Amino acid sequence: MANDRYVLKTENLGIDFGGLTAVNNFNIEMKYHDIYGLIGPNGAGKTTIFNLLTKVYNPTRGKIYLDGQEITNESIVSVNKLGIARTFQNIRLFKDLTVLDNVKIGLNQAMKYSLIESILKLPRYRKEEKEVEKKALHLLEVLGLDEFVDVKAKNLPYGKQRKLEIARALATSPKLLLLDEPAAGMNPTETAELMEIIQLIREKFDISILLIEHDMKFVMGICEKITVLNFGQILATGTPDEIKNNSEVIAAYLGSDEEA
Repeated sequence: MANDRYVLKTENLGIDFGGLTAVNNFNIEMKYHDIYGLIGPNGAGKTTIFNLLTKVYNPTRGKIYLDGQEITNESIVSVNKLGIARTFQNIRLFKDLTVLDNVKIGLNQAMKYSLIESILKLPRYRKEEKEVEKKALHLLEVLGLDEFVDVKAKNLPYGKQRKLEIARALATSPKLLLLDEPAAGMNPTETAELMEIIQLIREKFDISILLIEHDMKFVMGICEKITVLNFGQILATGTPDEIKNNSEVIAAYLGSDEEA
């Protein structure tokens, strides 16, 4: 594990759409093994930042570093291979494929057999397919989805679809996992279980997690550090206690009842 570098660092990151500045001067220094929260009102620029970090959008200005390496000009595919994986606010699964096949798709980039080897089912193909299935089953076991391996993704309950999306993201062996509103639509029991799972995968896979979430109890209960966005700019950064007691944050976002 590193050391004196940050797993994620940005310098004055920003993007404009036409004449509108969506994000400006976004600076983050995220340590290895952190669970870090990104919060703010709707339209504050949170998902836009995820899109910048994963190169869905190219920044208008600023720099992005992953594990000390600048990735500002890398492609979506390169950034994923270098170690960033994400989930989405709206679940994106291959709904007509099984739970197992959804996770195996996430492992495809590790396969080295050729097209001919796959068509003829030669030894290297069979060996790698066996290894991929073993890894996929392990991920499903960690996420508590191993009893659903042959179920189509669309037939899973909502909370388990969320977990499956996380399992598929983990299949790419990321250094940094981005979770976009992972608790959205979950009931209190599912949310509590998700908190435990996020902490478990941080420990088990030795990764860092950056999450967007509107459930303040979830954020305050799981994150070591939080950045608050408002109108595309950083309003405050600090520990959960510092954020809870920041008068500007309370006025702009949390409110007296700490609800989104």
